[in-house]
Amino acid sequence: MDNTKRISLQAVRTAYIVVAISHLYLLVLVSESANATDPLGAIALPGCQDSCDGVPIPYPFGIGPSCCLSRDFQVSCNATNDTYTPYLFRAARVNYPVSSQCYNSTTKKVEYERYYAMLSGSSFRFSDNKNKFLVIGCDTLAFANFSDGQNYNWVGCASRCSSLEGLTNGSCSGLGCCQTDIPKATTIINVDFSAWYNNSDVYSFSRCSYATLMENDGFIFNTNYITTDYLKGLQMPLVLDWSIGNTTCDVAQNNSSSYACISKNSVCLNSSSGQGYLCNCSHGYGGNPYLEGGCQGLSLSAPLS
Repeated sequence: MDNTKRISLQAVRTAYIVVAISHLYLLVLVSESANATDPLGAIALPGCQDSCDGVPIPYPFGIGPSCCLSRDFQVSCNATNDTYTPYLFRAARVNYPVSSQCYNSTTKKVEYERYYAMLSGSSFRFSDNKNKFLVIGCDTLAFANFSDGQNYNWVGCASRCSSLEGLTNGSCSGLGCCQTDIPKATTIINVDFSAWYNNSDVYSFSRCSYATLMENDGFIFNTNYITTDYLKGLQMPLVLDWSIGNTTCDVAQNNSSSYACISKNSVCLNSSSGQGYLCNCSHGYGGNPYLEGGCQGLSLSAPLS
């Protein structure tokens, strides 16, 4: 039985985005040359809330639709048990479900649950240096079709084991678990399994195989994943990169009405993870390059990168 489910960015935005409050994200977002907490001026648009529970929210992100560059950069500041939590940041972490292939020994059929996700038309893409395509199973060959909307690339790996002997917790090198890099600048993923490897030979101790895209540091292999259904439908963390627009700096700078690096003493950097660009303050300046007057000269006491 085939059960392929589609996940849109809208679903990810409203249901699965979790906070990433590491100070590193703020350093990269606001300026690589100055600490985001230094008193270098405003970080949000005039009249907009610039923090949520002590976490700075620098423009182009903003709390509410009128305080951000676009809907993709809108942050909510929600109260849970009297604690406010901001959602959506620099490299947003989201949850993506695990796809599965399970052999039914009664019907002699394979049951599939596969997930398709699309970020097309947004400012986000799957981070190629922070995520891996992960496959788990003892009779498994799984693939992921990645696309930027025009070009398609398949990646995959095989995970085999004839018994539980030799499986090691924490090891993911082909015996019960394998992983591989993903292409750069992709916005679509579609997971699939090879029908030639379907767990029918190992169902006595491992009836299911699994595959997903997930954050590099978000997973540690456990042998229990082979013998149980624990991973079936489980949500795994992955990382999204972002950029402004879908043009290079050279093109963006020719359109003053939409160019985002509006502060004097700011520079434009082409995105390293696909289309679009990011802004930074020039060397010797710190602050928010996305705001008028946002990049200000650093004092001798301000930390340089």
